[in-house]
Amino acid sequence: MTLGLHDTRARRRRRVRWTVAKWVIGLSVIIGAGVFAYETGLSLAQRRVILRDQKIVELNAEIETLRRRNAKLDVGLRSERERLGEARARYEADVPSGKIASLLGRVRDKLEEGVDPARLEFVIAAAENPRTCDEKPVTKRFLVQTPLQKGANDSVSFAGNAITITAEGVLAKDAQGRVEAWFDPAQPITLQLAQLGGKTARTSGKLPLHTSVVVGDSEYRYSLVTGTQRGFVQVTGDRCRYP
Repeated sequence: MTLGLHDTRARRRRRVRWTVAKWVIGLSVIIGAGVFAYETGLSLAQRRVILRDQKIVELNAEIETLRRRNAKLDVGLRSERERLGEARARYEADVPSGKIASLLGRVRDKLEEGVDPARLEFVIAAAENPRTCDEKPVTKRFLVQTPLQKGANDSVSFAGNAITITAEGVLAKDAQGRVEAWFDPAQPITLQLAQLGGKTARTSGKLPLHTSVVVGDSEYRYSLVTGTQRGFVQVTGDRCRYP
Protein backbone atom coordinates (compact mmCIF):
# COMPACT_ATOMS: atom_id res chain seq x y z
CA MET A 1 0.00 0.00 0.00
CA THR A 2 2.82 2.31 0.77
CA LEU A 3 4.38 1.40 -2.56
CA GLY A 4 1.20 2.29 -4.45
CA LEU A 5 0.96 5.63 -2.70
CA HIS A 6 4.56 6.35 -3.57
CA ASP A 7 3.95 5.60 -7.27
CA THR A 8 0.92 7.82 -7.30
CA ARG A 9 2.87 10.71 -5.87
CA ALA A 10 5.71 10.15 -8.38
CA ARG A 11 3.28 10.21 -11.30
CA ARG A 12 1.78 13.43 -10.00
CA ARG A 13 5.23 15.01 -9.74
CA ARG A 14 6.08 13.90 -13.28
CA ARG A 15 2.81 15.34 -14.56
CA VAL A 16 3.50 18.63 -12.79
CA ARG A 17 7.04 18.75 -14.12
CA TRP A 18 5.85 17.95 -17.63
CA THR A 19 3.16 20.59 -17.39
CA VAL A 20 5.69 23.12 -16.15
CA ALA A 21 8.10 22.04 -18.87
CA LYS A 22 5.40 22.46 -21.51
CA TRP A 23 4.61 25.92 -20.23
CA VAL A 24 8.29 26.82 -20.19
CA ILE A 25 8.75 25.48 -23.71
CA GLY A 26 5.61 27.29 -24.88
CA LEU A 27 6.71 30.54 -23.29
CA SER A 28 10.19 30.11 -24.77
CA VAL A 29 8.70 29.57 -28.21
CA ILE A 30 6.45 32.60 -27.79
CA ILE A 31 9.31 34.76 -26.50
CA GLY A 32 11.59 33.48 -29.26
CA ALA A 33 8.98 34.22 -31.89
CA GLY A 34 8.49 37.69 -30.40
CA VAL A 35 12.21 38.37 -30.37
CA PHE A 36 12.52 37.09 -33.94
CA ALA A 37 9.57 39.20 -35.06
CA TYR A 38 10.99 42.28 -33.28
CA GLU A 39 14.46 41.81 -34.77
CA THR A 40 12.95 41.15 -38.18
CA GLY A 41 10.78 44.26 -37.93
CA LEU A 42 13.72 46.31 -36.68
CA SER A 43 15.87 45.06 -39.53
CA LEU A 44 13.13 45.89 -42.05
CA ALA A 45 12.68 49.32 -40.49
CA GLN A 46 16.42 49.98 -40.62
CA ARG A 47 16.52 48.83 -44.24
CA ARG A 48 13.62 51.14 -45.07
CA VAL A 49 15.45 54.02 -43.37
CA ILE A 50 18.63 53.24 -45.35
CA LEU A 51 16.67 53.01 -48.62
CA ARG A 52 14.85 56.26 -47.78
CA ASP A 53 18.16 58.04 -47.03
CA GLN A 54 19.64 56.71 -50.28
CA LYS A 55 16.56 57.93 -52.16
CA ILE A 56 16.86 61.35 -50.53
CA VAL A 57 20.52 61.54 -51.56
CA GLU A 58 19.63 60.53 -55.12
CA LEU A 59 16.79 63.05 -55.29
CA ASN A 60 19.03 65.81 -53.94
CA ALA A 61 21.62 64.94 -56.59
CA GLU A 62 18.94 65.06 -59.31
CA ILE A 63 17.68 68.40 -57.99
CA GLU A 64 21.21 69.82 -58.04
CA THR A 65 21.74 68.51 -61.58
CA LEU A 66 18.47 70.08 -62.71
CA ARG A 67 19.36 73.35 -60.97
CA ARG A 68 22.70 73.52 -62.77
CA ARG A 69 21.06 72.61 -66.07
CA ASN A 70 18.45 75.32 -65.58
CA ALA A 71 21.18 77.83 -64.75
CA LYS A 72 23.01 76.94 -67.97
CA LEU A 73 19.74 77.20 -69.89
CA ASP A 74 19.10 80.64 -68.37
CA VAL A 75 22.56 81.80 -69.41
CA GLY A 76 22.07 80.41 -72.89
CA LEU A 77 18.63 82.02 -73.14
CA ARG A 78 20.00 85.41 -72.13
CA SER A 79 22.83 85.04 -74.62
CA GLU A 80 20.38 84.12 -77.39
CA ARG A 81 18.18 87.08 -76.50
CA GLU A 82 21.20 89.41 -76.67
CA ARG A 83 22.23 87.97 -80.04
CA LEU A 84 18.66 88.29 -81.26
CA GLY A 85 18.55 91.93 -80.14
CA GLU A 86 21.86 92.66 -81.86
CA ALA A 87 20.68 90.91 -85.02
CA ARG A 88 17.43 92.89 -84.96
CA ALA A 89 19.35 96.15 -84.48
CA ARG A 90 21.68 95.29 -87.37
CA TYR A 91 18.71 94.35 -89.52
CA GLU A 92 16.91 97.60 -88.75
CA ALA A 93 20.11 99.56 -89.42
CA ASP A 94 21.05 97.73 -92.62
CA VAL A 95 17.67 97.04 -94.17
CA PRO A 96 15.93 100.26 -95.29
CA SER A 97 12.30 100.87 -94.53
CA GLY A 98 9.70 103.54 -95.13
CA LYS A 99 10.82 106.52 -97.20
CA ILE A 100 14.39 105.26 -97.47
CA ALA A 101 13.21 101.96 -98.96
CA SER A 102 11.00 103.86 -101.40
CA LEU A 103 13.86 106.14 -102.47
CA LEU A 104 16.23 103.21 -102.91
CA GLY A 105 13.61 101.50 -105.03
CA ARG A 106 13.36 104.53 -107.30
CA VAL A 107 17.16 104.75 -107.56
CA ARG A 108 17.24 101.06 -108.50
CA ASP A 109 14.59 101.66 -111.16
CA LYS A 110 16.60 104.54 -112.64
CA LEU A 111 19.75 102.44 -112.74
CA GLU A 112 17.85 99.64 -114.50
CA GLU A 113 16.59 102.23 -117.02
CA GLY A 114 20.22 103.04 -117.87
CA VAL A 115 20.71 106.33 -116.00
CA ASP A 116 24.40 106.97 -115.34
CA PRO A 117 25.22 106.25 -111.64
CA ALA A 118 27.49 109.30 -111.54
CA ARG A 119 24.53 111.44 -112.65
CA LEU A 120 22.35 110.07 -109.88
CA GLU A 121 25.11 110.62 -107.33
CA PHE A 122 25.49 114.23 -108.49
CA VAL A 123 21.76 114.90 -108.27
CA ILE A 124 21.52 113.40 -104.77
CA ALA A 125 24.54 115.39 -103.57
CA ALA A 126 23.10 118.62 -104.97
CA ALA A 127 19.64 118.11 -103.51
CA GLU A 128 18.77 120.15 -100.40
CA ASN A 129 15.81 121.84 -98.81
CA PRO A 130 15.16 125.35 -100.15
CA ARG A 131 16.73 128.08 -98.07
CA THR A 132 15.42 131.57 -97.45
CA CYS A 133 18.53 133.73 -97.23
CA ASP A 134 19.20 137.46 -97.12
CA GLU A 135 21.20 137.18 -100.34
CA LYS A 136 23.37 140.00 -99.02
CA PRO A 137 26.75 138.32 -98.57
CA VAL A 138 29.43 140.21 -96.67
CA THR A 139 33.13 139.56 -97.36
CA LYS A 140 35.89 140.29 -94.88
CA ARG A 141 39.53 139.31 -94.52
CA PHE A 142 41.76 138.49 -91.57
CA LEU A 143 45.18 137.07 -90.76
CA VAL A 144 45.47 133.37 -90.00
CA GLN A 145 47.23 132.93 -86.67
CA THR A 146 50.51 131.00 -86.49
CA PRO A 147 53.00 130.45 -83.67
CA LEU A 148 54.90 133.46 -85.04
CA GLN A 149 52.00 135.70 -86.01
CA LYS A 150 49.21 136.75 -83.66
CA GLY A 151 47.62 140.04 -82.76
CA ALA A 152 46.01 142.71 -84.93
CA ASN A 153 43.79 141.83 -87.87
CA ASP A 154 43.57 138.14 -86.86
CA SER A 155 39.78 138.08 -86.36
CA VAL A 156 36.53 139.35 -87.90
CA SER A 157 32.99 139.65 -86.57
CA PHE A 158 29.58 139.03 -88.12
CA ALA A 159 25.91 139.23 -87.07
CA GLY A 160 26.36 142.49 -85.19
CA ASN A 161 29.49 141.23 -83.43
CA ALA A 162 27.58 138.16 -82.18
CA ILE A 163 29.98 135.81 -84.02
CA THR A 164 33.77 136.20 -84.04
CA ILE A 165 35.86 134.18 -86.48
CA THR A 166 39.52 133.28 -86.08
CA ALA A 167 41.75 130.64 -87.67
CA GLU A 168 45.04 128.89 -86.98
CA GLY A 169 47.40 127.51 -89.61
CA VAL A 170 50.71 125.76 -90.17
CA LEU A 171 53.85 127.85 -90.68
CA ALA A 172 54.91 128.22 -94.29
CA LYS A 173 58.46 127.49 -95.50
CA ASP A 174 60.45 129.14 -98.27
CA ALA A 175 62.28 127.38 -101.09
CA GLN A 176 65.23 126.73 -98.83
CA GLY A 177 63.01 125.16 -96.17
CA ARG A 178 63.26 128.09 -93.76
CA VAL A 179 60.21 128.83 -91.60
CA GLU A 180 58.20 131.95 -92.41
CA ALA A 181 55.81 133.87 -90.16
CA TRP A 182 52.61 133.40 -92.15
CA PHE A 183 50.55 130.29 -92.66
CA ASP A 184 50.87 127.76 -95.49
CA PRO A 185 47.62 127.96 -97.54
CA ALA A 186 48.24 124.46 -98.91
CA GLN A 187 47.94 122.96 -95.41
CA PRO A 188 44.74 122.50 -93.40
CA ILE A 189 43.64 125.31 -91.10
CA THR A 190 41.48 125.22 -87.97
CA LEU A 191 38.56 127.62 -88.02
CA GLN A 192 36.89 128.83 -84.82
CA LEU A 193 33.49 130.53 -84.61
CA ALA A 194 32.93 132.02 -81.15
CA GLN A 195 29.47 133.20 -80.14
CA LEU A 196 28.45 135.62 -77.41
CA GLY A 197 28.06 133.65 -74.21
CA GLY A 198 31.11 131.46 -74.77
CA LYS A 199 29.74 128.83 -77.16
CA THR A 200 32.38 127.92 -79.76
CA ALA A 201 32.28 125.85 -82.95
CA ARG A 202 35.43 124.51 -84.60
CA THR A 203 36.09 122.95 -87.98
CA SER A 204 39.27 121.99 -89.82
CA GLY A 205 40.21 121.43 -93.44
CA LYS A 206 41.99 122.75 -96.47
CA LEU A 207 40.93 125.92 -98.26
CA PRO A 208 38.42 126.57 -99.66
CA LEU A 209 36.56 125.79 -96.44
CA HIS A 210 32.81 125.98 -95.81
CA THR A 211 31.01 125.98 -92.48
CA SER A 212 27.91 127.28 -90.74
CA VAL A 213 26.61 128.01 -87.27
CA VAL A 214 23.03 128.26 -86.00
CA VAL A 215 22.08 131.07 -83.64
CA GLY A 216 18.43 131.16 -82.64
CA ASP A 217 16.28 131.01 -85.77
CA SER A 218 19.14 132.00 -88.09
CA GLU A 219 21.87 129.99 -89.80
CA TYR A 220 25.05 131.91 -90.62
CA ARG A 221 26.94 130.32 -93.52
CA TYR A 222 30.60 131.08 -94.24
CA SER A 223 33.01 130.29 -97.05
CA LEU A 224 36.77 130.86 -96.72
CA VAL A 225 39.32 131.16 -99.53
CA THR A 226 42.95 132.20 -99.70
CA GLY A 227 43.35 135.96 -99.51
CA THR A 228 45.04 138.14 -102.10
CA GLN A 229 47.62 139.19 -99.52
CA ARG A 230 50.05 136.76 -97.96
CA GLY A 231 48.92 135.43 -94.58
CA PHE A 232 45.29 136.48 -95.10
CA VAL A 233 42.09 134.59 -95.85
CA GLN A 234 38.84 135.99 -97.17
CA VAL A 235 35.57 134.94 -95.52
CA THR A 236 32.15 135.55 -97.05
CA GLY A 237 29.10 135.23 -94.82
CA ASP A 238 25.38 135.20 -95.37
CA ARG A 239 22.36 134.71 -93.11
CA CYS A 240 19.58 132.21 -93.81
CA ARG A 241 16.38 131.41 -91.99
CA TYR A 242 16.58 128.26 -89.84
CA PRO A 243 15.19 125.71 -90.19
